[in-house]
Amino acid sequence: MTSLSDRERRLIAILILIAAIAVVWLGILSPILSGFESRAAERERLALVQASNQRLIDNAGRLRRQAEAQQADMGRFHLIAPTPEAAAEQLKEQVSALVRDAGGEVRAMQDSEAAAGRVELRIEARLSDAQLVRLIERLQNAQPLLVIRALAVSAPGAVSSAQSSPSSNLDVRIDVAASHSPA
Repeated sequence: MTSLSDRERRLIAILILIAAIAVVWLGILSPILSGFESRAAERERLALVQASNQRLIDNAGRLRRQAEAQQADMGRFHLIAPTPEAAAEQLKEQVSALVRDAGGEVRAMQDSEAAAGRVELRIEARLSDAQLVRLIERLQNAQPLLVIRALAVSAPGAVSSAQSSPSSNLDVRIDVAASHSPA
């Protein structure tokens, strides 16, 4: 076996030193530094969560007031009744009163099939053209808000002999819908 020269011994010593530094780095310092980085990232995430939670806490009073105002306004947008049947009765009463107030005559009322949370009604009435305009205005401005889903108008006697005058009364069929909310 040949002995190593001074130059080779130094080279081997440097390689051993580099290997020792790599082992220390990979085995000891790298996990410690990655732990610091992960804890720093977790601190930043928690700081963002805390800031978000603080904004929610600060807005709680405002959100509560908005919820109370919306609860008070619910009657403007929904029929408030414990059951859909009770809401349908309220809608019938309200629409028949609007027809009577407009000066018309209610001929028939019938519940229509509606989606969940809605109530629909078909009403047949006899009105003059001016009364029909008043009725539509009142339906438009009624509370809770009503939706006219269909409107059919027929003028019985409009096509008659030339000697008789056309009737000013119209047969009107209106499909009205409203939202329903339990009491």
